[in-house]
Amino acid sequence: MPPTTLLALMLATYAIPIAFVYYKYSTSAAARSISSIITSKEPFITITDNNAPPPVFTMFQTRHFIAACMLLMAVFTIAYEYQRCVTQHTQWSLFAITALLIGIFGVIFIPEHESTHYIFAATAFFAILGFMVGHTYYGTASDTAAYDTLRILLYAQFLFMVVTIIGVIQDAPIFATEALFLLNFAVFYLYLHGEHYTFSISMPSPSPSSSTR
Repeated sequence: MPPTTLLALMLATYAIPIAFVYYKYSTSAAARSISSIITSKEPFITITDNNAPPPVFTMFQTRHFIAACMLLMAVFTIAYEYQRCVTQHTQWSLFAITALLIGIFGVIFIPEHESTHYIFAATAFFAILGFMVGHTYYGTASDTAAYDTLRILLYAQFLFMVVTIIGVIQDAPIFATEALFLLNFAVFYLYLHGEHYTFSISMPSPSPSSSTR
């Protein structure tokens, strides 16, 4: 499957939980972080009439819906990264994304009040940073004009991470900084795709005659 198609499928399956999380955040005053939403054990479908809901509705929780969407995204992401690994010889990129996915599922299924939740969250955060550092300084884009753009996005990511950590320590709402952290990573990922699969294809290679001038 072409990388652009895989990327489109990744974005489609990721957009659904993102929209759901934003909806929950905008309608719930208790939501202080992304984790507080995606770890929720509330039934995904709420029935407000007097009749008791069927057991299947109470068993399928918000976190199960998020996990199902992320599982689909993980399949397309692994396939995409495997292609990158084969064509660009960046095995560490596949490793970083695998660690990120493990961290995400750990965050979803382990409640916020447990210390293990933060271990998985740290795994996801550092996997993202490792991915960005690798592609900025050691990937194929490090020798191109994209280097400066990737470096700016990387520095911004460090800033968002520091602000998020400070918010966690101070027990302050961190939804906005978490969202900026994830958005910045998405921009980095899309820009990297464009650099490898779009810009490089659209740029004509120099002709032999022009190179000898």
